[in-house]
Amino acid sequence: MFIRKEVMGVLNTNVYFLEFENDIVVIDPATDGEKIFETAKRIGKPICNVLLTHGHFDHCNAAAFLASKGARIYLSKADSEMIAAELDLARFMGEHLNKFKVDEFLTEGKLNVGGHIFDVLETGGHTAGSMSFVIERNIFCGDTLFYLGVGRSDLPTGDKRKLTESIKKLYALDGNYNVYPGHGQSTELDFERANNPYVKDKQ
Repeated sequence: MFIRKEVMGVLNTNVYFLEFENDIVVIDPATDGEKIFETAKRIGKPICNVLLTHGHFDHCNAAAFLASKGARIYLSKADSEMIAAELDLARFMGEHLNKFKVDEFLTEGKLNVGGHIFDVLETGGHTAGSMSFVIERNIFCGDTLFYLGVGRSDLPTGDKRKLTESIKKLYALDGNYNVYPGHGQSTELDFERANNPYVKDKQ
């Protein structure tokens, strides 16, 4: 698996392209579906599946376009309901959310996406239905954990206590992992366990 990152949108969201032998899985297609689609065309592989860490507009605004090109969309039920209630933050930023259909609601456990097996972790707190995806010692955690930081919990459906529990759940994974957040630079789980100031209790 090869990981490619592009930064897109008004909030500089990280869009991840997970390139496998025959296809691409996109995590958090922030915006500009045509650009994402063209990137896949240059790589020479189709985008068959799109995983959404959560339902804020800056992480999913190209999902509708990619679905129109044949991709399946995965999101938690809680965050699908958040979008239906127009709590995806788009209107607060003067933006418009391109509505999309969720093909499969995410739950914690193993997820087979086109033959690629992800461990899906419920990591609520930034939103009620935030999810993290683990594959090959890599964690894609959306806006839950950042380099020396954590996600906001003061937005609609956020919960500070749950966010802390979610970060502890990530810290409890066995061994070190590459951490790919929704914004900013990548980091490593060992580094965050030792240095992140926001969750002191690592147990």
